[in-house]
Amino acid sequence: MKLKNFKISIVKVEGPCSRSKLGTVFYVRNARLEIPEGQSVCLFALGSILQPLIAASVPTDSENNILNITREFQCPDPAAKVIFRVEEENSQASFFP
Repeated sequence: MKLKNFKISIVKVEGPCSRSKLGTVFYVRNARLEIPEGQSVCLFALGSILQPLIAASVPTDSENNILNITREFQCPDPAAKVIFRVEEENSQASFFP
């Protein structure tokens, strides 16, 4: 099975958030989370985008792809609004090498 790869960026931070920094970038490649050295991702924020990422990873027709509806997802913390943008990378990876 071929899986889609993604680049996830923090594009907006409103409010007091000590865990998420504007400009942070990480990747999902071959169903693996890749976080560049020196960067981090808040577990609560990551939890809010995992299900859409999993659904978008499996190739489907464009009508049923969540990323055709929205590419931006918000952290669940109401006091610190953090917005993530998900972009599909061109390459696909085989889940089973």
